[in-house]
Amino acid sequence: MSGRLPEGWAETTLAAICAHRSGSSKLIKGKLHAAWRPGRYQGFSASGPDVWCDGWEHEGEALVVSAVGTRCGKAFRARGRWSAIANTYVVWPDPRAVDLDYLFLHLNNEDFWVKGGSAQPFVKVRETLERPFCLPPLAEQRRIVAKVEALLAEVSAAQARLARASLVLKRLRQAVLAAACSGRLTEDVRASVAAPRAAGPPETAPGAAPAAPGPDGDEGSRRRLPASWVVRPFGALVDNHDGGRVPVKSADRERRRGPYPYYGASGIIDSIDGYLFDGDYLLIAEDGANLLSRTTAVAFPARGRFWVNNHAHVVQPKAGVALEYLEMLLNSLDLQHHVTGSAQPKLTQAALNGIPAPVPPAEEQAEIVRRARALFALADTIEERVAMAKARADKLPQAILARAFSGELVPTEAELARGEDRDHEPAEVLLRRVRGDGATPGHSKPSATPS
Repeated sequence: MSGRLPEGWAETTLAAICAHRSGSSKLIKGKLHAAWRPGRYQGFSASGPDVWCDGWEHEGEALVVSAVGTRCGKAFRARGRWSAIANTYVVWPDPRAVDLDYLFLHLNNEDFWVKGGSAQPFVKVRETLERPFCLPPLAEQRRIVAKVEALLAEVSAAQARLARASLVLKRLRQAVLAAACSGRLTEDVRASVAAPRAAGPPETAPGAAPAAPGPDGDEGSRRRLPASWVVRPFGALVDNHDGGRVPVKSADRERRRGPYPYYGASGIIDSIDGYLFDGDYLLIAEDGANLLSRTTAVAFPARGRFWVNNHAHVVQPKAGVALEYLEMLLNSLDLQHHVTGSAQPKLTQAALNGIPAPVPPAEEQAEIVRRARALFALADTIEERVAMAKARADKLPQAILARAFSGELVPTEAELARGEDRDHEPAEVLLRRVRGDGATPGHSKPSATPS
């Protein structure tokens, strides 16, 4: 803290009010137990309380700090009987001067620690603990902890709600795709006017309304489509241009950087100095885990001049079929019954061509695309706001702690004492009293491991 201390606070060092020692170098994580059983005690490694020991080295409360590694400076509370193993440091606060939970708020911040090393970072414990430390009165420390914990709980709840909002938006997009490709999105259009059949794919059969197979291919799971729709094999709706694809090794692409996008199974993966296609095309993933996991879209448009490797099918829709409608259709389908292979899922050209595709009249396709675009744009706007709210929420914990450690989060003990017409003990008096006792800072030495 820079500037003037809050009333009643004092400047000291953690070395003056804490004891500390390194974890036992004789206890190695790989040689300890991974699970609890009767007679075993909790062990703390640099990753936290994730091992179990046949004995214990310490009893009571302390903080165990990860001393080495990318997360060095992460702190953990230890209570009862326990051991700290190699690559950790133990800090015992003197309970007469500093509250364990208040100290945890400081120590459980990786930026609080002075560090060394680059390839293998480590905390400089002595240097950290000898820096100036601003200490509030003990009662104020406890009020700060209670307030911080309450506020952080609210932040966690808000972050959980934002995470659920992201999941809801993902489900909304899938629901829009499903409604678009089943006729539900344009029910009102068909109800208000008898739409004439436009030039497009021919009828499969007169009479009964067509049905598209459900995701498991079972007759009982077929969904009834509007009477004006037809079901055609996907291959009958497009011209396939897979024969024009040419894969280029990454080392060769490194020498051929250029202005044209180079596409793979999940979109643009590089740039290159030439192109194979020029126009409006639909690219569809041919292989990869994404065919089943659906982390990203399996179908996506490519326009202008571009290059495609052999991991994405290249198609153009026939007359009367909208490219964006086909894009939505493929992204709405569960492809697991069309994909072969497990270690490396693959959607062959034959399997792609055989997918039953429900197709509305051309005018309805255009309306479906227009409405879906509007709904996706709304979802994108909401998602941007959720992302901004999440970014703000992620910054709140540090902002809360900054106010806590500057005396701005709760009334000081001096203010409360004046308002309640009572005495209080400033931190400077507390420190003089603790030093006057002549005791070693921190707890008495920890218990030895029982034999």
